[in-house]
Amino acid sequence: MPAVPKFASTVILYRLNGTIAESNECQFEIFIIQRSTKLKFLGGFHAFPGGKQEAEDVLEKSLTRCRGFDRNHAHQIILDKYTSHQDKSISLGFWITGIREIFEEVGILFAYTRNSDLINLNNPALKEKFDAYRNQLLKNKIFFSEIMEKEDLFYAVDKLSYFRHFITPEVSPIRYDTRFFLAELPSEQSLGPTSSEIISSEWANPTAAIKRYRKKEIKLIPPQYSCISRLRKVTDIREFCNTL
Repeated sequence: MPAVPKFASTVILYRLNGTIAESNECQFEIFIIQRSTKLKFLGGFHAFPGGKQEAEDVLEKSLTRCRGFDRNHAHQIILDKYTSHQDKSISLGFWITGIREIFEEVGILFAYTRNSDLINLNNPALKEKFDAYRNQLLKNKIFFSEIMEKEDLFYAVDKLSYFRHFITPEVSPIRYDTRFFLAELPSEQSLGPTSSEIISSEWANPTAAIKRYRKKEIKLIPPQYSCISRLRKVTDIREFCNTL
């Protein structure tokens, strides 16, 4: 019997690279990580930040702290012929998983304050506080949902644009049912140190990344290759995300 896929989310961070121009080249870069060679799943491969959905991601207290849209809208967005669940909490949970994972792995927090402003982690005092939270999180001393409650923050789900859906083939002993999202690097935040599961990271032009893959300088599995191949055909990434 093939392994049952675990629900997971991946976030492709992007940043603008100069002025959007009328050309055939994309004017943005995407954030790529190299996974630790010690990991059982895709060790040493290049990918995007992400991970499996946890129980806390679909708790009612987490779902009710989402801003931008609700579970009904989330479920309609991700429905496709490969969707294996009917639980709308799981659907919205994909966004929460992505937000949690991107904070755990690279320190970017897609969260609104009570005033509906995206949190400003370039503020030295806030940065110090949330760096401490992240350290606790990585040591399993606190849950992400606890941080959100304690600081009265709300998941900025509308900052993550749903992009693609991939399921690991049945021949793999470890399988994931993964939703891919696109999100612009917030101007009020900077990337923090990567987690221990990541051995390197970089910003890369999608076209350049594909060239490096073809030269066997980086290793990509089909979903990552497919996403990057699609993105290298995009010129205005913001407009593209608005059409998703």
